[in-house]
Amino acid sequence: MRWTLSCLMVCGLLGACASTPTSPVAEPQPTSPAGDCPTEKLAFTQATGCRSDGSLEFCVPKGDPQLLERLRAAVPELRAAGGGRGRAGCDLTREALYFLDTRPEQECVSGTAALTDAAWRKVCRIALEPAIARIVPTWYE
Repeated sequence: MRWTLSCLMVCGLLGACASTPTSPVAEPQPTSPAGDCPTEKLAFTQATGCRSDGSLEFCVPKGDPQLLERLRAAVPELRAAGGGRGRAGCDLTREALYFLDTRPEQECVSGTAALTDAAWRKVCRIALEPAIARIVPTWYE
C-alpha cells in the first residue's frame, strides 16, 4: 500500500512538472535606447547625430498646416530653409526644407558627436510623423 501511494505521489509530481502551465509566463521586454523612434528614417544614430555642419534637415510636405503645427509644437526651434533641396533632396514643387540645429552647447554632448537625450527625443518626434521620409545631417560644400 505504501509503495502504491508513494508511486502515485511521484507520478503526480512528475506529471505536474511535465505539463504545460495554464498561464504563460511573460518574457521580459528588452528596453531599446531608440524606444519608439523610427530609426530607419535617420541617416545617423544618437551617437553620431552632431557629426554635421551644425544641423539636421528634412523635407516637410507643403500645404499641410496641421503637420507643420504639430512639428512646431513639438520642436519650436525648427527653421525653414527658404529654398533649396538640401541633402534631404526635397522636391521643391511639393516639399519645403527644414532644419533642426545641433548646437554644441545645447543639443550635443560635450566633447562628442552625440546628441543629448533631449535632442534625440526631438529628432524622434519629427521622425514619428508619417509624412517625414528621412532626416539627414547637413553638410555644406
